[in-house]
Amino acid sequence: MRLQQILEKLIEQGATYCDIRKEVWNRTSMTLKDGDLEAMVQGDERGAMVRVLYDRGWGCVGTGDLQKLEEASERALLMAKKGAKYKKEKTGLADVDTHTESVKIPMKKNFMDVHPEEKLDLLKELHSFFDEETANSTDLRYNDSLVKKEIITSDGSHVKMEIPRLLIYLIITGKSDTIQKASEGVGSTGGYELTERAFDKAEVVQERLKNLLKAKTPPSGKMSLIMDPHLAGVFAHEAFGHAAEGDLVSSGNSCLYGKLGEKVASEIVTIKDDPTIDSYGSFPFDDEGTKARKRVLVKKGILNDFILDRENAWKLDMQPNGGARAEDFRVKPLVRMSNTIIEPGEMDFDELVEQVDKGVYAKSSSGGQVSTVQGTFQFNAQEAYLIENGEIVTPLRDVSFNGFTLETLQNVIGITDEMQIGIGHCGKGQTAPVGDGGGHVLISEVTVGGRE
Repeated sequence: MRLQQILEKLIEQGATYCDIRKEVWNRTSMTLKDGDLEAMVQGDERGAMVRVLYDRGWGCVGTGDLQKLEEASERALLMAKKGAKYKKEKTGLADVDTHTESVKIPMKKNFMDVHPEEKLDLLKELHSFFDEETANSTDLRYNDSLVKKEIITSDGSHVKMEIPRLLIYLIITGKSDTIQKASEGVGSTGGYELTERAFDKAEVVQERLKNLLKAKTPPSGKMSLIMDPHLAGVFAHEAFGHAAEGDLVSSGNSCLYGKLGEKVASEIVTIKDDPTIDSYGSFPFDDEGTKARKRVLVKKGILNDFILDRENAWKLDMQPNGGARAEDFRVKPLVRMSNTIIEPGEMDFDELVEQVDKGVYAKSSSGGQVSTVQGTFQFNAQEAYLIENGEIVTPLRDVSFNGFTLETLQNVIGITDEMQIGIGHCGKGQTAPVGDGGGHVLISEVTVGGRE
């Protein structure tokens, strides 16, 4: 039975709304540990997710057998009917423009045509780049994936898309008086041509590890902080972006609840989440078939928008903006970010540094935690430097900083006129490829952790 016929049958049986998302995946991944192949996986899989809304109840069933798609749709309808009996809260879907379109993100060099042995040779060449006296251990990872999606909805959209993604991740470890680790990733949507960037990142990682091995422990207390573009992007994604996700806002689990139109940051701060740019978190349509578009979350300090799927847009009486993403056909879409960016400012890096009497220049991220409800954060920097009297003077290690998200955004007093975007994977019960970045960002005061 064709997809359209399945949807028509569901509507005839009383479904309020339904959609089918069919996916075909081709993936390759390999890990080179200390020069030896530790793991390699290559393969295809296919499947589909059927979603049915019946009154106020949802039914979502994924299947890896496309021959059983009609059966999956019947189970989804039954699940939705049962859910409608017990769910008290009303729900609905905000209207969207419908589309009939087919989009392919291009690859200059198709990684499907590259033999796995050539990909492995690339990792071996990267391994040989690292100085063994500095890097005692290396962990080099290669991943590519091509997903072909077809999404059809009961209200008239029928879109097809092909999205290729490639990622190389470099992790090296060294030891002096402590064990230190440095890492960087490179990738985007696109083809095997993206591997050309890996050697530049290898140089960055090796230099970072050398600095960490001779670095000192940081001071602690309230002081100025400069975040490099990667760390600024992680801050925008983790501390602010999650709080701007519509499902958390509509449920009251966000510090941004009720603040639309209010000042939440310095007037020089504009934060956008944009799936349409060329980056790792990009896509032409979201997993509900809504056309992707730029979301300006903060505009010159004012909270301007949230990241929204159709259901949470309905709950908040706002316009959907393509914020529904699913890890694959096994799971339903959730509200997720794409490429979250602090827009460039008007300063150069030297001007930022000159404004700091005592502070820290923090680079890249090595983890942290946030609370979207309380609006708090704690981040760790991979690499850092002490700033004194407007000059960068000493490498630091084990630097962390914390505070309240909105207070910290109000304390932003300088942003450089550049744009650098990093890559990552965001976890929210499901994993999604994302990008984040911006320019260097100067915060006038934040709490830095360490020892005097």
